[in-house]
Amino acid sequence: MITTFFAIDNEDSSLGSFFSECLEDIIDYNNETIKLEILKSDRLQNDICTSLVLENISKFIFLAYSHGKDDALFIKENTPYVSININNDKFVDSFFYACACHSGKILGKNLIENGCSSYIGYNDTFTVWGYNSKPFVECANYGLKLFLQGDDINTIIEKMKSKYDDYINNYDNDIFGAADLLSNKNALVWYGNGKLKLSDLMINKN
Repeated sequence: MITTFFAIDNEDSSLGSFFSECLEDIIDYNNETIKLEILKSDRLQNDICTSLVLENISKFIFLAYSHGKDDALFIKENTPYVSININNDKFVDSFFYACACHSGKILGKNLIENGCSSYIGYNDTFTVWGYNSKPFVECANYGLKLFLQGDDINTIIEKMKSKYDDYINNYDNDIFGAADLLSNKNALVWYGNGKLKLSDLMINKN
């Protein structure tokens, strides 16, 4: 099994319920491929993902479902738990996925520069249409599921875009939901090793 950290701001007033839906979807999907360690709001605020959380572990998966900005991921009123200033060197050899606004602009690139193997995220606003959240949950989690199935990052990005297209084209005539999905698709970015697979993280890991 590969250790997988799921950082979730479940207490966020606007998107906490959506992030929680994403977590439940991954819990339901997990088929013992991963060892899931859940980092909820209180733990993120107190531990701030320091070496106390990531110490003595390598080649892991890190999932972040929270608010974000260009150079950081944060909870509450702008409390950072991953940023270019506090812990960007703690993700060496990892696969990092951020379901968060804007962090693909600076943070994703910075993580790669500091040894992270591959990063997938969004370089603009990640929007959720509350009227029907299911397509947003499935699109948000689809990349991780593909990774656990053995696809490499290059393949995952193309399939994630196709998944978005499927929902955009079949969104029950809801123009607002389709527009939000298209916006998320267009904001999707990746950096690092495009050939990274789950099997690469299983080799010589601590």
